[in-house]
Amino acid sequence: MDRTANKITIRFANEMDFQDLIILAEEFMPEEASEEKRVKMLKQALMNPSYGLLVADLKGEIIGFTDYWLTCDFVHGAKLSYIHNLYVRSKHRRKGVASKLLKEAMRNAQKTRVSEIHVTTRFDNKSAIRLYKKHGLVKEHLELEKEFE
Repeated sequence: MDRTANKITIRFANEMDFQDLIILAEEFMPEEASEEKRVKMLKQALMNPSYGLLVADLKGEIIGFTDYWLTCDFVHGAKLSYIHNLYVRSKHRRKGVASKLLKEAMRNAQKTRVSEIHVTTRFDNKSAIRLYKKHGLVKEHLELEKEFE
């Protein structure tokens, strides 16, 4: 692990982080949504107690984030956690930042007594798949998506 990871603080996001998060979201998924829509959804999500948004803070610069949802699943008879996004700025990758974000998201999930944690990624995202498997996420399933306008 690179020394950079030792200088990083993982913390919950707040309104002061919005501009940095919007910039990172655009890097992560260019032209997926307008800045206005992203800010609106960010504000709405942060008000939901079942939502968590963690940032990787390097001396006041937000260099990565992960967000997750907690949900009750009556079939499992338990709470589950779904990591929705995990992104680290390209110049800070392969330095342990994603691992720190993932570990903290998993710690938070355990604190809320979830029985499982889930994450999705593209089949061709080999580095993400290695990261998730390294941290014990091993069951593989197919997730399908349909977009509505």
